[in-house]
Amino acid sequence: MGGGCTKAAAVEPDGAPAPKKIFVGTHGKRPSLAELKKLNVPGTDEGPLEKKNFAGDKSSAAGLRSGASCLEVLEKRSVLVAVRARPLNAKEISAGSAECLDFEDTTGISLKRDGDSKDAKFAFDVAMRPGTEQQDLFDRTARPLLHKVLEGYNGCLFAYGQTGSGKTFTMQGEGVGEQSGLIPRLCTELFAEINAQAEERNVTVVCSVLEIYNERLKDLCVEKSEDMPIRDDSTEGGRGIHVEGLTESAVKSTEEVQALIAKAQARRAVGTTNMNEHSSRSHAVVTLRIAACDSDDIDGASLTVSKLHLIDLAGSERQKATGATGDRLKEGAQINLSLSALGNVINALTEKSDKSKGRHVPYRDSKLTRLLQDSLGGNSFTVIVCNVSPAKINVEETLSSLRFAERAKKIENKARVNRDPKGERILELLQDNKVLRAKIARLEAHIDRLEAHYDR
Repeated sequence: MGGGCTKAAAVEPDGAPAPKKIFVGTHGKRPSLAELKKLNVPGTDEGPLEKKNFAGDKSSAAGLRSGASCLEVLEKRSVLVAVRARPLNAKEISAGSAECLDFEDTTGISLKRDGDSKDAKFAFDVAMRPGTEQQDLFDRTARPLLHKVLEGYNGCLFAYGQTGSGKTFTMQGEGVGEQSGLIPRLCTELFAEINAQAEERNVTVVCSVLEIYNERLKDLCVEKSEDMPIRDDSTEGGRGIHVEGLTESAVKSTEEVQALIAKAQARRAVGTTNMNEHSSRSHAVVTLRIAACDSDDIDGASLTVSKLHLIDLAGSERQKATGATGDRLKEGAQINLSLSALGNVINALTEKSDKSKGRHVPYRDSKLTRLLQDSLGGNSFTVIVCNVSPAKINVEETLSSLRFAERAKKIENKARVNRDPKGERILELLQDNKVLRAKIARLEAHIDRLEAHYDR
């Protein structure tokens, strides 16, 4: 008696055997085995889960690489560095300043120096000339980052540069429409994606806003705030680096996020210097925490919780250039110390070291670097927009910013989907089960075709 397994014959509702489907081969004859074999092709259900396609650029600006290629860079290295030069401002024009920057292709920048000094040449992931539109900037920086955040990864986007280089315009913009910055554009696309996936996924977003002023953390969503501590919850499924007691507000639209930011901005420390009439005297951090789960997931196995930092850094400055005195001078000193700590962290992350001895990264030297610990060398995709002035009178500050951006390109993060390990394993098993069921169905259909034409 044979011990092999046999496939149950298909039957009609009345109990009679179901008729076998006949396939006609070449010239109306019985199909050959080779022809039947061509029908036995694995379907899409037997492959890996398909990822959502990346949205194309809304505009095709000349001299800029595509947003899709920027996403490829971000996925490969986890860090994307863009440099944006603003147009000459009124003070620079009235001073008769020439320009010091030349742009080459989509990634190259040359900085022209006076005297016998050689031109300094740099290559970045994206190089944006003066006059680059806000939409073009968004398509190549914030949009690729948002794409990864919606897949369940952490993200960080920050603007760096000297005071008056255009960081706040880059991040927040002016008003609405074409002049709106990266934060409102990102929020608009985020909530559009949430609404488009409403039937398949349940997504919630909470928002917080804080500032780092003179090395003190202040919650900008409340009237009065004391210095707040930074904690590290490194347990499985924990919150990672976070600020204890920080106010988080549920938001359901771009308008609600912008309303929170507007209230926070009114409480932020600003001042006037020779280089900027509305100089930011603190680092502002907007954080969106995004929880997403499949609509039919009762057990929460598909739940991901992503953290997205959007940071407008205070600008580095020289006292001689800003003319700062009194409180402005003290603020400038603290800002420079904080940014110096940021530079030291990046240097430590990018310098070659003896792996056997390990490497000390001074994250705890400032509140800013401690808060950004996940984003610099940790579990995050990070986009850095380095803002520079093209004016020759600011050539030293611009050179310093470009060197910072050049070092930052060498950072290596280790981004991973933020899902509970048990849930991750359950999803893997469910996907394996789905693939095996699809394979069995395909092979059974192939057996039916063979039996229909070669059954004796």
